[in-house]
Amino acid sequence: MLKKYILPLIITSILAGCGGSSTNSTTPPDPTVPTPPTSSATTTEITGVITGFGSVFVNGVEYETDSAKVSTDDNAGASETDLQIGMIITLNGEINEDGTTGNASSIHYDEQIKGPLDSIDLIGNSLSVLGQTILFDDLTSLDNVILIELIPGDFLEISGFFDADGNLYATRIEKETESTKLKVQGMVKMLDTVNKTFTLGSLTIDYSSAVFDDFVEADLAEDQEVRVKGLSSALANDVFVVSEIKLKESKEEHENGDGKHTEGFITSFESNSSFIVNDIHVITDENTEFEHGSVDSLMLNVRVKIKGEYNSTGDLLAKEIRIHQRTNLNLEGAIQGVDLDLSTVTVLDVVFEISNQTKMKDESDRGERFFDLADLTVGDFVEIKGFIDNEGNNIATKMERKNEGDDNDTELKGTVSNIIDFSFDIVGVNVSTNENTLFEGTDGDDVTQTTFFEQLQNDMLVEVKGQIIDGILVAFKVEIKENESDDDHSDEGMHRTELRGIVEDISDQTLVVSGHDVLITSNTEFEFNDDKLPADEFWKIVVTGDQVKVKGNVSAQGIITAKSIELER
Repeated sequence: MLKKYILPLIITSILAGCGGSSTNSTTPPDPTVPTPPTSSATTTEITGVITGFGSVFVNGVEYETDSAKVSTDDNAGASETDLQIGMIITLNGEINEDGTTGNASSIHYDEQIKGPLDSIDLIGNSLSVLGQTILFDDLTSLDNVILIELIPGDFLEISGFFDADGNLYATRIEKETESTKLKVQGMVKMLDTVNKTFTLGSLTIDYSSAVFDDFVEADLAEDQEVRVKGLSSALANDVFVVSEIKLKESKEEHENGDGKHTEGFITSFESNSSFIVNDIHVITDENTEFEHGSVDSLMLNVRVKIKGEYNSTGDLLAKEIRIHQRTNLNLEGAIQGVDLDLSTVTVLDVVFEISNQTKMKDESDRGERFFDLADLTVGDFVEIKGFIDNEGNNIATKMERKNEGDDNDTELKGTVSNIIDFSFDIVGVNVSTNENTLFEGTDGDDVTQTTFFEQLQNDMLVEVKGQIIDGILVAFKVEIKENESDDDHSDEGMHRTELRGIVEDISDQTLVVSGHDVLITSNTEFEFNDDKLPADEFWKIVVTGDQVKVKGNVSAQGIITAKSIELER
């Protein structure tokens, strides 16, 4: 199924190809006989994130899947319905000459991690599963997951890309029923061939009884990317006795001119004309085209989408590179208008551009799987996330249709401008505050309206919840958010954290919570069953194995200075 709002363009191009002459033709066509449209398809291998269905959208191309063989790690005979938005897949197929449609011959999906949650940092946008650090953001697809409700022990399936630091950025997180099978993918470190162990993150892997898939034990080496499997009963004290190891590094052979589309982080960087993405050596030249950036945007840990061809030396020559932009715009409200010709949608008088790169999902009760711009109508309640490009256009990177709440609340996140008295603008939407508004300042604490506006500056990232009244967003709550582009969030390199985890050790003035050292000070507040507790009472009742929520600041060394600790039993 073709995306509805691009059908007119495709039909027009097909009609334009009928009955006309071609300057490339050596034999003039018979004017009385319509010339059938000609097209050529390029065989290409694609690695990327599913952004929509109708049939499958990956890296801005829609692939028909009627004749495709679909497989997953657990099901060699899977179908398209087993695929979900946010999954990273490997697809083999052909791309048509238009560059936006194609046909898939095979699709395969492997999750990167499957196991129980150790801890989650809601402010730091990270979680830990099986000793691995997983990062998430506004573009991460969530299935059966409400992040603020996740608790240690919840069983998660995670698909994502590894960055240059070995962290996994999650493109999709799904909460599943608990399983006896665990899976972890990562880079081999601290390989001990005598004791038959190595580490993946902070997890020790015991491979003494493992079966090697597609390679032999003697070939196991430091810094290889591997995938291990085993039973949950084989995990104890951060040691995982695995039953299977599979090498995940690329073994593909390519010929000169073979096409390749890939998406991921730059994990090794020599120059902006030579770098590594997904274990592929990528090169650029003067003909490489860039979207949402330039050749100077390329550097270590930048996320990119690349379309190119292999050359005679086996390097991937990039023809097009799309630079990933951080989400700095988030809007939730009722649709005011949909323009299929311009591929735009308007909410709160803010116009967003929608493309085949936009993640599209119907989270409403209608639950349409083949969901696109043409399925939206005025009044539909949507959440749109994206960024503002260099030309000032609002680019939607994710859009979800939702059920509208009874309270008609609106949410907005973006950078602040035009601060006047106790109001400000975000992307042209005027936000008004009053004595009933709740304010959260730069350090995450509740503050007064006066203090909030003393701290507020233009270009700060702010999140607003409120209602539209006479064209103005009247705020119930406003929060100053940390700027994700800053490496350090204060002079001391501290940033805020809201960690939920399990107490593993208790000592004088410190706790260890899911591997994190938590420092208690005289200013730390304690809570249990929604009641404030004196410090001495807290220390009397807290025991190892308790679940706690810690709010505070975390240093560059990972030590959390707790502002508050809530005991959750």
